[in-house]
Amino acid sequence: MVGKTPSIALGTLRKYWGTVHHAKPPLIRPGKYDLIVAQEPTLRTGLPALLLAKFTATPLFTEVHGNYLPHLSLVQRAIAYRVLKSSDLVRAVNKTITKQLNQIGINKTATIPSIYIDPKTFHPMKKHSQRSKTILFAGRLTQEKGLDLLLDSYKIIMEKTHDTELLIVGRGPLKPWLIEEIRSANLTGHVKLYDWVPQNALVNLYNEAAILACTSRYEGGPRVVFEAAACETPSVSTRVGIVPEALQDGVEVCLVDRDPEQIAEAAVKLLKDPQLRQRMGEATRQKTLHLFSWEEAVKKYAETYIKAAKNKEKQLVL
Repeated sequence: MVGKTPSIALGTLRKYWGTVHHAKPPLIRPGKYDLIVAQEPTLRTGLPALLLAKFTATPLFTEVHGNYLPHLSLVQRAIAYRVLKSSDLVRAVNKTITKQLNQIGINKTATIPSIYIDPKTFHPMKKHSQRSKTILFAGRLTQEKGLDLLLDSYKIIMEKTHDTELLIVGRGPLKPWLIEEIRSANLTGHVKLYDWVPQNALVNLYNEAAILACTSRYEGGPRVVFEAAACETPSVSTRVGIVPEALQDGVEVCLVDRDPEQIAEAAVKLLKDPQLRQRMGEATRQKTLHLFSWEEAVKKYAETYIKAAKNKEKQLVL
């Protein structure tokens, strides 16, 4: 696998694939491979993987983990298109991405979500009747996460509840901007910032929160919505990634437009009703574990690649 970081499922994938090497560009070496997987079709990841596949005459499977393709520069988009067009299979992590790929002529696709939830790690520890009015945001502090929308929504929520706290967990290039925005809006006493935390600490935060806020402009998952769901913490989320495909609005999630008033309205409704949060939390955990429980989700991913690789091998023999 070629990418910046190893897949979180790498250990489990080895049960199905055998030996799996991870290479971070440019530290990749020619060798004998059955399959090369590019974790993204980008200049830094996809292009080196494509060159390696060509040099070693190895099938190339490329993955698209977010619907960022329309947001790339013309040069980056051209490189991504070349990598995708040259791939023997393209994995899209949600149906929106699959549709985008089909629209640009990439038809050798498989829609395979990249959400893997370990129910033993992510589990409820506190009923909503015992939780405080806390909104949790967890993610990279980058433009696509909609931090401006998060803060605008929170200002409205504060006007309607007065006792709601916002916890922001993450790191990224927008952290200085975020600190200044919080200060200038006089929210310093109401917003807590955490750097990225260990998994056990994040599980604790999911269990302390009343709701998770997802204000992203675009996503592949996001995984945090489903990690929170496994802890019976419902989300107020924009219609991004796989969220509207997997979770039912009003039952397992509150889906909202990119509008601060609408986000605030949904959040306040949940914050004021612990019983509603409990019902929604239980429903979203059940749906999440049905769709994305670790072993079953990784097995589906692994077996899809094995089948596709065998089909490619048959084509080469013919």
